[in-house]
Amino acid sequence: MPIPSYVMLKELRKLHLRRYQDPIDESLRGWNWDRPPVKPRAYLGLTINEVASYCPTRRDVWLRRITKVVPEVNEALKLGSLIHDVIHTTIEYFRKYVSSSVDILNAYNDVVSEVLKNFTIPEQFSGWVINLIKYVVIQLLAEVSWSSVGDGINPWLPWISEVRVDGSLLGLSKNLRIDAITGSNVVVDFKIAKPSENHRIAITAYAMALEANLEVPIDYGLIIYINGLNNTPKVSVESIYISSDLRKDFIDARDELIDMVISEREPPKATSCSPTCPFRNSCR
Repeated sequence: MPIPSYVMLKELRKLHLRRYQDPIDESLRGWNWDRPPVKPRAYLGLTINEVASYCPTRRDVWLRRITKVVPEVNEALKLGSLIHDVIHTTIEYFRKYVSSSVDILNAYNDVVSEVLKNFTIPEQFSGWVINLIKYVVIQLLAEVSWSSVGDGINPWLPWISEVRVDGSLLGLSKNLRIDAITGSNVVVDFKIAKPSENHRIAITAYAMALEANLEVPIDYGLIIYINGLNNTPKVSVESIYISSDLRKDFIDARDELIDMVISEREPPKATSCSPTCPFRNSCR
């Protein structure tokens, strides 16, 4: 995992206290998908990027759904996808390496080398991506080393990467992809961006979709921010309590989007647009 276990445990302690002080309204659990307010007004298969859009007016969704504009796959989107894939591949290769009888002392060089064989990395970002892979491997090695002198349990092993979940019960896509889930039912989302309220709505959507399918409570999330592009990778974590208020925010965002799409109402242009918006050249 890109963060040490002690950091995650420290964050979870804070979240436990918040849950005790502000219990979740059970009517807002994802397993109540068949009754209001969790039940969607329509089933449109919305993506997480649509519900948690960076566009303040949601015009990007209108362009995609109503005018059928095809979004541009720009360099920022390609890089974000590459980094997600690199992290997941690194974790999986390391997991296989440790599960075999290979000498763990060789893992650093061997895993980094094997991961790099799977990707074509743009030259201007190659050094940064390689440093990120090394960072993840070092964190995983530290976890394994600690467990070898502790109780013998690798705390990172219960992490499940690239989890697919059906969000259709909540009016979302059938093919949601969650970056990871820990053994203690914490949703993990990697972001190559600055912190945003949209990220909290996105991780809430993932949590409620899991609740709808598994019928177990998902109360916590971790957003792992990976930044420092063109320099040394900087990794930070934001712990999220999937509170009643966040659940209401997700439901409101989803239902407002459903109303806009069904009515085909054209939203206004945003006063400021992200330079990485894939609809930037189409939004006239």
